Amino acid sequence: MSDLGPEKPRLDLSFVRRGGRTVIDRRLFAWPFVLTRSFHTDAARPDQLSVILQTGSGAVHGEDRLTQRFTLAEAAAVCITTQGATAVHRAEPGTRAVEHVLLRVAAGASLDYRPEPRILFPDAALRQVLELDCAGDASALVTDAFTMHDPDGHGRLFRELDSTLVVRRPGAEPVLIDHIHLREPDIARFNGHRAFGSATLLLPSHDPGAIGQLLSHAIAPVEGLYAAASVLPGRVGIGVRLAGREMRALRAGFDAIAGVYREIEINARATLRSGPVAGAA
Repeated sequence: MSDLGPEKPRLDLSFVRRGGRTVIDRRLFAWPFVLTRSFHTDAARPDQLSVILQTGSGAVHGEDRLTQRFTLAEAAAVCITTQGATAVHRAEPGTRAVEHVLLRVAAGASLDYRPEPRILFPDAALRQVLELDCAGDASALVTDAFTMHDPDGHGRLFRELDSTLVVRRPGAEPVLIDHIHLREPDIARFNGHRAFGSATLLLPSHDPGAIGQLLSHAIAPVEGLYAAASVLPGRVGIGVRLAGREMRALRAGFDAIAGVYREIEINARATLRSGPVAGAA
């Protein structure tokens, strides 16, 4: 799918469930990635592990090649975020930064993957590939976003953004390949919006149409945000596109989507726990 070949991940984390909680059982990372302590912070989801990824450089530079792999074993529950929005700096002509992220979610596992947006500086060039391999009865929320910034205030834009999302659920063949390629864009194309993003929700045993309605109601109150939800191929989940006048509107939209995802997850697990008791009664 990508031209990254057999490149070894510079960040490689694996998560398992032990004693009713999710813990890290493989923790490998190299520059520029930094991993500090992880936490169990959600009282309603005591099994879920929260991980905040950091980078020593705090930015993506012109010839960086960043590879990451996250593997969730059966029944693991993980929330992954980053330390803050990441600047993508200028790349020399003919070069571009490359980022490849692989997410593997096993049976019964739950992933909330919400990295902070990329800030594309003038003449930045970035190619990113995100692959999500999700078991049929696992759930996942995956977001991606970018904004633009010219520190000199002249309105200069990035040179290139090439972004691909691949979703498999389950099996080797993708159920979704979503590709965006912007090269030397004109500011008029963005119609006054400065921040753009997408969210992909995979939830087993739920009606995607009904989830779409919940998302619409949750996002509607956010000012300065345009969003549209659609059912993914094979009805495996929901995809949401977002465009915000400012980054804060996009973040508010992602928070609303995450709230819906969390509520569905909590209710599903409560139903699962009460099932055998109800059946015995």
